[in-house]
Amino acid sequence: MTAWADNTTETAFGTVATTAAARNEAVRRLTADTALHAEWIVGLAVNPAAPDDVQLRVFSADPLPRARHWLAYCRLTPVAARTAAAHPDPDVRRTVAENPQLPAAELAALAEDPDPNVRRAAVFCAGDYAVALPARTVVRLAADPEPRIRYFATCLPGLPDAPLHTLAQDPDPRVRAAAAHSWDRLRPDIRSVLTADPDPQVRRAVERATHTEPPLPTTVDGFLAETAEGRRRDTAHRAPVDAALAAHLAAHEDAALRRAAAANPHLPTGLALSLAGDPDPAVRLAVSLRADLTEAQRAAVDHPVPKGRRPVPACVEERFGDPAALRAFAASGHVLLRRGVTCAPELPADVVARLAADEDYFVRLMLCENDHAPHELLLEMFADWDGLSWGSLAHCSSFARPGLARFADDANPRLRYAALFDPDAGPDLVERLTHDPDAMVGGHAAGDPRLPLPRLVALLGADGRPREAARNPALPVALMHRLLDIAEAGGSGGRS
Repeated sequence: MTAWADNTTETAFGTVATTAAARNEAVRRLTADTALHAEWIVGLAVNPAAPDDVQLRVFSADPLPRARHWLAYCRLTPVAARTAAAHPDPDVRRTVAENPQLPAAELAALAEDPDPNVRRAAVFCAGDYAVALPARTVVRLAADPEPRIRYFATCLPGLPDAPLHTLAQDPDPRVRAAAAHSWDRLRPDIRSVLTADPDPQVRRAVERATHTEPPLPTTVDGFLAETAEGRRRDTAHRAPVDAALAAHLAAHEDAALRRAAAANPHLPTGLALSLAGDPDPAVRLAVSLRADLTEAQRAAVDHPVPKGRRPVPACVEERFGDPAALRAFAASGHVLLRRGVTCAPELPADVVARLAADEDYFVRLMLCENDHAPHELLLEMFADWDGLSWGSLAHCSSFARPGLARFADDANPRLRYAALFDPDAGPDLVERLTHDPDAMVGGHAAGDPRLPLPRLVALLGADGRPREAARNPALPVALMHRLLDIAEAGGSGGRS
């Protein structure tokens, strides 16, 4: 072991021991600080540069730190995944079974775990994320003694017909109801039994599986005879209504039906325009979004301007592949049409330029979120947008990283954070940002492999950023082992 690794307890954590007694006291404090050990263990667990022998030591800790959100969501190395899946603590195995990034082989092993809670988590994850488990594992899960596991097994990809038929005759009605959703795969005799099942939830499942919707009414008489509220709204919204029913719906006392009718492409344009002065603003908005209006007619409708994201108007989505139509929509005075254009898979360069300069904030934001925006607009939204998507903007194709170091002293912490993306940022800048008062900036700087080693080592202390420093890929392997030696000497791992 190198000298600096051997002297970690003296120099790494904020105090230099000048005597043997002071050094012994530093070692004693470090050995006793189990909360600090837990931070190291979690950082090393997700350190992409940690070699197999370090990962084996980390995941052999029993117990592991209790703050385990990292275990359920972070990408683990293959060795880490295997070791965690074989951990002696069933709570660790259950948590890692919830990780959608877990390799299929490890998830399959957890699906056959002796602990039913672990198996339940694994089979739920496999069904939810469509992970193909081995056929033998799927068959075993379908025959599991735990009803909830059999319930989740009905949704597993690759479930053979034989175990599905068995599940459809399961003693637990919830399992039978779940199996009924695969109605088309069931044998006629099993369908007959399910249809006559004494349990109401099974019969409801059969009804949902076998239900077929009759055609929507198109006449006034048919509409008045319809009792299901959802079908009445669907009729108003999309049925090919005749002239009498169209007039009836446009004059209906229920604003929700008038709103649906205003969006129905089968409603004559003139009749739809008669709703342009409707007292309900949602009706007027629906009129303004019709595909058959001219831009002048659309502009004459006094409609509200909703904030945020809305479903893409049908008239825009239907023309996503038409550059001329996209140009026309991008030039429209209707902000929802312009927002809708931003969702097109491909946009001409002139349309992007127009939308990037749009006066509406959400047009510009949605252009960024759909990876069409130029760098300067992406940077503006990265710095300003408060929604959950702001961080993902840095991964858009036009987000240029070179040159971002110029923001290292910006008042906006997001831009200081962005400075760390610059591939040309030097070690001095990274070190300076580890002192940043903003936790996001300082934390990411602590995990940056360009960080000078003395500062990286210092950040491993309780007064630094020990978790982020321990996950730094530049952390020397010898020091990784030294941290684990200290943690093992203190018997830590479970108090975070």
